[in-house]
Amino acid sequence: QAVPSHASLKLHICRCAMGVDGNLAVDIQRNYVRFLRVLSCAILLAVVPLLVLLVVRGPVDGKDDASEGYWGAKTATVNWCEADYVVTKWIAEFANAISSLFIVASGIFGIVMHYHFAEPRYVIAFSGFVVVGLGSAAFHATLTRSMQLLDELPMVWDNSVFIFILLAMEDTHGRSRVILAFGLALATVLMTLAIITLDVHSQDTFLVCYGSGVVYIVFKSHMYNKKYNAGNHVLLYETSLALYSGAFMVWLIDRNFCPYVRSLYLHSFWHLGANFGTFNTVLFWLWLRLQYKRNKARLQGTTPATRWIELTDRML
Repeated sequence: QAVPSHASLKLHICRCAMGVDGNLAVDIQRNYVRFLRVLSCAILLAVVPLLVLLVVRGPVDGKDDASEGYWGAKTATVNWCEADYVVTKWIAEFANAISSLFIVASGIFGIVMHYHFAEPRYVIAFSGFVVVGLGSAAFHATLTRSMQLLDELPMVWDNSVFIFILLAMEDTHGRSRVILAFGLALATVLMTLAIITLDVHSQDTFLVCYGSGVVYIVFKSHMYNKKYNAGNHVLLYETSLALYSGAFMVWLIDRNFCPYVRSLYLHSFWHLGANFGTFNTVLFWLWLRLQYKRNKARLQGTTPATRWIELTDRML
């Protein structure tokens, strides 16, 4: 019987090692997916009583904060938990205003990394981050009603763009979506008018309009994740769900227990979690769209804040 050569033994060992490493990588990814799903479920379970408490009792925010600064009277219908005008007279809620700029940065990053190959609706989605971030910064800096609308209305408008992306996910090239665009635009106008006219003393109408959009987006994205990402090729949906639900839990804690958590600046963490969660969701949709179009795409970056989609080949 022939004795295997040194080269063949070395090749066999390398193949075995690659097989072990491959199996280990699969196990690690499977466990990470399981961890993210369990974490998201745990957070959502914690959210339920916090949401019920907020609806039944109402928010406990900073409405009694009488501090004044450069912008004069606080005409917004909500004053968040962070103490007003502590750092400078020019900015009412310093941490909340500064953390809003991360939303702007995510939008600019998304545009720069994807504008050269992404369809226009995805560029519009990333542009929405810039508008929302600037509006949020202006709102928290001034606490005026006009700047509050500049924060809230773009969030509702962005949801309409997101829903359009989801409903057009499996469109073939050249398919007209004029009716869908018109319908969403009409619904968006009606929600805009409702928020402006009805939210005189609260932000309830905005929360219903925005929140219902988020619920639809989450479930529709979940269905696409099951259909196109059953093998867990990317973990963008699971990551975004964990980030956004965690941020929502923090938002609820801040609104329910403000006197006890004011020093933690939890609303600024809502900005960060919701921002990066939504950003990874848009990346997920872009990846899905490329999969549907049979384009080769690779997820790049190491953190939820610095990820992007790279188009490696265009299959004609």
